[in-house]
Amino acid sequence: MSLYLYYLFRPDFMQAMMVMTAVFLLPLRRERHWGRRLFCAILVAFLIEGGLGMLNSQIYDQSGALPVTAGSLLSLIVYMGAPLAASLLTFRLCAGLSWTDALYGMACAYAAQHMSFCVCTALWGEFYQGDTLSFWANWLVILVVGVVCYYAFARRLPRDGRYHAGRRKALFTAGMVLFIALVLNYAARLIEGFGESAEGSVVYSICMIYDLLSCLFILWLQTEQRREVALQSDVETERRLRRQLQEQYEFSKENIDIINQKCHDLKHQIAALRMVRDRREQDAGLEEIERSVLIYDAVSKTGNEVLDTVLTEKSLLCERDHISWTCMAQGKLLDFMSPVDIYTLFGNALDNAVEGSCTVRDMARRSVAVTVLNRHGAAFIQIENYFDGALTMENGLPRTTKADERSHGFGIKSIRSIAERYGGTMNISTEDGIFLLSVLIPIPVRPEADCGTHLV
Repeated sequence: MSLYLYYLFRPDFMQAMMVMTAVFLLPLRRERHWGRRLFCAILVAFLIEGGLGMLNSQIYDQSGALPVTAGSLLSLIVYMGAPLAASLLTFRLCAGLSWTDALYGMACAYAAQHMSFCVCTALWGEFYQGDTLSFWANWLVILVVGVVCYYAFARRLPRDGRYHAGRRKALFTAGMVLFIALVLNYAARLIEGFGESAEGSVVYSICMIYDLLSCLFILWLQTEQRREVALQSDVETERRLRRQLQEQYEFSKENIDIINQKCHDLKHQIAALRMVRDRREQDAGLEEIERSVLIYDAVSKTGNEVLDTVLTEKSLLCERDHISWTCMAQGKLLDFMSPVDIYTLFGNALDNAVEGSCTVRDMARRSVAVTVLNRHGAAFIQIENYFDGALTMENGLPRTTKADERSHGFGIKSIRSIAERYGGTMNISTEDGIFLLSVLIPIPVRPEADCGTHLV
């Protein structure tokens, strides 16, 4: 029992790996009850380590070299793989990351863990020597390295609580860290005969310093890439906002023309009604005027100001182009999203819907339907419209029908990017001349108040 407790609490690979996992987990957007899940994950990992630690003595011989036997190699694989698997699952359970982002987080945590290992090894030659002083010294190094990594790297890597690391980036980062922490480390042990001579220990310490600097460089490179991506995103956002301002100006001019035309028509209709003596004709004329002024009742009231703005704007476009407009939206569901993301998502989606509807020759089929509702704890967004012609799908996205493909087709990609940024998904279906865009985004915190529904 005492031997089990010894392996349970000593500052070994599993323990250090879980500490660094917690360090890189803190800046992320975490799941509900993440604290309990993290505690349970660390507890289970430590209990498993207590058993796996007993196998550690079977991996190396007394000289510290790796004996080439099937049993020792299997023990090494299990001993080294269990902490990595525990870290990967912890990211999934506590932050709800995708497997790609979880792999990326695990790689960063492993780089930080290996940095603490290198510091300890460079200082006194062994990661843990078994005495009380070494016990607390190693734990102190792990905690100090964890704090430094948190402020220098961990809190700078996420964007909107997620890493958004592509598959290629996650695999490349994990491969580099594994190569440095495993291949170079054990190659240095075998080549220099670690533990056999003072010269070998010195050379091995130098190798550990090299490993330390390599892991440090990898984490620094991740933060620099993230900063560069953020700068590019800011430039693109500014460019898009300028373009939207120009479009908004042109749209405002069109709205003024629409209103002036409606006022001109109403003036003549009222003048004509004054000359009518037949009650039925007067009622018919009043109904026509009532339908004409419905455009001024197009202001949407969904409970979200940004959504109200974009829906009102696009409903006026539909009125101008004689497109039937239907909207049922619970705007309060989207309060967790940034105003820019809401405007961009619905602006792009509705622009595409209006443009697609304008291609329909049958005026009775010109329609746009917008739905925003709560579906099993997620915001379900659906925009539906008819279209004429054929669409070509590439990688789940419709290929733009415009001549300049390089300057168009980014609207749908932007919608998918926003959905994925909040941990959601986007789906497009085109059947029987109906274009259906569906977006499902998990709601981090359920609104306690009832969400108002706007029905046009």
